[in-house]
Amino acid sequence: MITQHRLSGAIHNGRVVSHIRHYHDHRTVWKDVYYSNRRLFSTYSPFFKRDISSSQTHWQHRNESKGPKLDKSPDSASDSTNSQIIDVSKYANLRDDYQMPKYPIILCHGFSGFDKLITIPSLKLKDWFTSGPNKTDTELAKSGNSTGIELFEYWHGIKKELRSRGAKVIVAKVPPFASLETRSKILNEFIEDKVKRKLIPISEDHEKSSSGKVKVNLIAHSMGGLDCRYLISKLEQENYEVVSLTTVSTPHRGTYAADYALLNVPSKFVAKFFPSINQLTLANAMKLNEEVKDDPKVKYFSYGSFFKPNPANFFYITWLIVNYKEGMNDGLVSLKSAKWGKYLGTLENVDHLDLINWLGTINRLKKVMGFKTFNPIAFYLDIANNLAKEGL
Repeated sequence: MITQHRLSGAIHNGRVVSHIRHYHDHRTVWKDVYYSNRRLFSTYSPFFKRDISSSQTHWQHRNESKGPKLDKSPDSASDSTNSQIIDVSKYANLRDDYQMPKYPIILCHGFSGFDKLITIPSLKLKDWFTSGPNKTDTELAKSGNSTGIELFEYWHGIKKELRSRGAKVIVAKVPPFASLETRSKILNEFIEDKVKRKLIPISEDHEKSSSGKVKVNLIAHSMGGLDCRYLISKLEQENYEVVSLTTVSTPHRGTYAADYALLNVPSKFVAKFFPSINQLTLANAMKLNEEVKDDPKVKYFSYGSFFKPNPANFFYITWLIVNYKEGMNDGLVSLKSAKWGKYLGTLENVDHLDLINWLGTINRLKKVMGFKTFNPIAFYLDIANNLAKEGL
């Protein structure tokens, strides 16, 4: 899940956004966030339209029901986070000894992505809102950048390096803001089409199952992991077989940022343009996990990340919101929500966009100055290496 554009910072008119305090009352928390950031919200987001009184009523209702509940399913991770933290210096430099998996890799993007990431709304964004919904989801997925919105490569440099090391890689495209069911359906059609047209490179006979299906590894960032889980559990794969799913900061148990967004964004607008937001709330994620079960034939792996932002950080506001309800997070997805299947570790001081090589200013400066810092390309090479060691 990716927010649509980066804020220029949480400092507006010389006023630094104040830190949120941990209150026990939802209404007090909302008021604290709202009043300390209302200039920021009004400047950068036209969608925060509800007045404080209606918001207080909403939070009073939420408070009476003790608010959204966290998923306590067996897959829910414990709080033993410290023992699972990965030393990110491990990913500071590229190695020469990575093994590549024998099965093709499908890279699956999150919210707001195609094979490229929508990051900067152009003046033609209005055109997308008026014409985009009139297109079918399949047309949107295939058209890519036909909207006039400025796009950048979603998997920035990652696909290129994986391929240079010998991995067989395809980058998936699904509608960026559609519902989970629609995104999963389009993802399935996308992979089926690639298999039928023999665009997924196959080099060895054992890369097909006994039934003749092409075996594939799915690697997904953010909401892309939910698309993949739904596809594996609910949709028939006629010509291919998923053998593994690796999720990177996927909101398996939802994100409180979605609950907060629904409070502030008009419901009709969400339903028309961003239906997936409603599916990412804590309560709806619980329902999803009850309905979408893991396939015992598929190996599930996951990673999470967290950091502590300063007030000028792009994710400062959403980090505060998610931290209040769920604890440590990467600006959008908490560690508890990111853990699924075999949890392979926590990346410290890494935010939601760092994970797809959209490094923040501080990390970029550290990299330029020669400090050992997180290199996302090395991270994905290590994911591929793990798949190879698993015989995949």
